[in-house]
Amino acid sequence: FKLAMMPMVIGMITLVSRKWGNKIGGIIGSMPWVAGPILVFFIVEQGTAFGIRANPGILTGVVSLVGFCYCYAFLSKYLTWLPTLLISYGAFVAAALLLDSLHLSLWSIYGVAVLSVVAALRYFPLPVAGIPPLERAKTPKFDIPFRMLVATLFVLAITALAKGLGPTWSGILTPFPIITSILAIFTHYLQGSNATITILRGIMIGLVGFTTFLFLQAFFLREFSIPVSFLLAFVVNGLINAVAIRIW
Repeated sequence: FKLAMMPMVIGMITLVSRKWGNKIGGIIGSMPWVAGPILVFFIVEQGTAFGIRANPGILTGVVSLVGFCYCYAFLSKYLTWLPTLLISYGAFVAAALLLDSLHLSLWSIYGVAVLSVVAALRYFPLPVAGIPPLERAKTPKFDIPFRMLVATLFVLAITALAKGLGPTWSGILTPFPIITSILAIFTHYLQGSNATITILRGIMIGLVGFTTFLFLQAFFLREFSIPVSFLLAFVVNGLINAVAIRIW
C-alpha cells in the first residue's frame, strides 16, 4: 500500500498543477496526502495511542513547514534552487528545535500553527512584476518518476523509524516538506522565482485546513474508526480551503 499509494498521489498533484496552474496545484498539494497516510501507518503499526501522542509533534512540524515555505519563496528571488532548498531545510529544523524545547500543549501549538500561517500569508513575498516566466526548453523526462520515488522513500523511512524516534519527533517529521520541496524545486528550475512564489503561496493558503485536519485527529481518533475520523476531518479541511481561497 505504501509503495503504490505515494507515487499515485505525487503523479496526481503534478498533473493537476500543470493543467490548472501553480496556485491550484499548491492548494491541492497542501492537502494531507503524505501526512495523513503516515499518521495511519503510525496507528496501524504502533497503535492509536502513538498516533494521538504524535499530534502535537505534527503541529510543530506544520509551523516548521511554514518557515520552510516562507524562506524558500523569499530566497528563490536571489538564489538557485539548491542553496535555497538547503537554507530552507535549515529554517525547518531550527523552528522545530525551538518549538520542541517549549513543550507547548496541543491547543497552544494549534494556535501557534494557525497564527503562523496567517502571519506568513500577510507578509508573503510577492512575484516580481515585469519579469517574464522562465520556461526551460524541455521538461526532464525523469521528473515525475523522481518525484514519486522521493516521496515513497520518505514515507517508508519515517514509518520504519517511528518506534525509535518516538511520537514527538515522528510527528514533527510527518509534515516535512517532501511534496512541497518537489513542487518548489521543479517549479523553481523550470519556471523561475515568480512561479515558485505562486505555488508556495497556494500551499500556504491550504495550510489552515491541513493544520485543522491533523488537530482534529487528536479527538476524532478517540471516538471513531480511522476511516470515519479521516473522512470527517477531510471534509472540514476542504471547507476551510474553500473559505481560505476566497480570503487569500
